[in-house]
Amino acid sequence: MTDIIQQLAVQQFQQQSPAARIIILHPNYEGQHALLPSVFAVFSSVIYVRLTGMALEEDDLRAQVEAAAKSQGGLAATSCIVLDEGDRANDEALQKYLEAVLEQANQTKIVLLGRRMPLATIASFKLKNMCCVLPTALEIGLPDYCHPASKDLLEVQALGAGRVVLNGRQIDNWDGTLPRALFFYLIDRGMVTRSEIFQTFWPSLTIKEATNVFHVTKRKINEVLGIELTEYKAGFYHITAKIDLVYDISLFSDLVQQSYIAAHDQAKHLLEKAITLYKGAFLSQMSGEWVTYRRQQMIQDYGDAMLSLAKLNEQDGQMDAALGLYLRALETNRRREDVVRSIMELYQQREMVADALAVYNRLSLELDKTLGVSPAPVLQRLKSAIEAGVKQEEPVK
Repeated sequence: MTDIIQQLAVQQFQQQSPAARIIILHPNYEGQHALLPSVFAVFSSVIYVRLTGMALEEDDLRAQVEAAAKSQGGLAATSCIVLDEGDRANDEALQKYLEAVLEQANQTKIVLLGRRMPLATIASFKLKNMCCVLPTALEIGLPDYCHPASKDLLEVQALGAGRVVLNGRQIDNWDGTLPRALFFYLIDRGMVTRSEIFQTFWPSLTIKEATNVFHVTKRKINEVLGIELTEYKAGFYHITAKIDLVYDISLFSDLVQQSYIAAHDQAKHLLEKAITLYKGAFLSQMSGEWVTYRRQQMIQDYGDAMLSLAKLNEQDGQMDAALGLYLRALETNRRREDVVRSIMELYQQREMVADALAVYNRLSLELDKTLGVSPAPVLQRLKSAIEAGVKQEEPVK
């Protein structure tokens, strides 16, 4: 499903404004290197530099670029410089170096790859109108940092280990596990009462004790972020309206819900986008009852999204894509008999008897071990038909 983001990146790269001289590949774009063939195809002369070291200063950057240029034909006629791992440079040093390079070579373009935004560069008076970020698509968590909104932009990725970025700056130091856990809880709930918070985090404390711990922790969150995260009104804590929140769980859910009422092709596109957002189990490195519940809920929602997309692909005759999605959906819940049936039928069409029976046998073992039951009769009949080499004109009932 990363093809969607890749296609978007190529399209936006090809449509970039001529005024854009610094092309920053989005730090949320995990396939940055997959765009490099397009870069080499577009520019007549490209110098590729993979930076080494940490906290590089302007002289370090100049030395590494000149060394790479010497082995690749020189800087004089270069139309594009690719700086890979640009986040190894000191932010202000990178800004000053780029200002100097672009002033000296008025036709050269720079492509920046890295894990974080070069904030000083996009804020520079000399450079900000020359910068573009790609790919950008807010609905899949790729905001455009070069054209910020008037509010603070808070990006939260809970699918995976958990990542927080405020105005392009990654938040890493939470001064303890509790502020981070409470932050993600408040973001995930969106609107929550004080009693719900207390019951989740401090059920054994008195109301007075829990109130003290809560306010200290909430203040710590605000100190870490540098802004107020919540506001209290009508008995609920809300995420403040002064923040533009981009939350991957909400984006995922919105895309899936939109797919329910969309036409066939649009539904496929929406589901493909949703699946790209799922980068791992919900807060995979965090524990807690509320985390475990949401993790299981999101795994189920992810499996359902893949199942829906698999069915749409099957209707289009795209059987390989459908089979791959069915198999991935089954990994989210190995007791899904409907998914096993779809997989077995696709294997049957391909005369892949051993694979079909292996899927059935794994289901049988799983059901016996966890529920003490056998697969449904319809699956047993399908298994017998496959073993007998009988191809069904109609699905087994």
